[in-house]
Amino acid sequence: MKEFINEIIMSGLTRKQKAVIWYFIISLCSLCITDDSPLWAIAVVVLNFANAARLIRKVPIPKVEKEHGNN
Repeated sequence: MKEFINEIIMSGLTRKQKAVIWYFIISLCSLCITDDSPLWAIAVVVLNFANAARLIRKVPIPKVEKEHGNN
């Protein structure tokens, strides 16, 4: 996971693409804070996450190669 995050930070992504990645991460985390919230607030959080998922599909995610030991 650490390598993946470093690859995203150090890769050739634009600022807008990095902002979309962070928007997706924050939207994903916001799905967990809907405890005792009204139904309309939960709907807003779900719609926000759906928008973030739509946007992140346009970002080219770099592939991270794992180093294998002596397996």
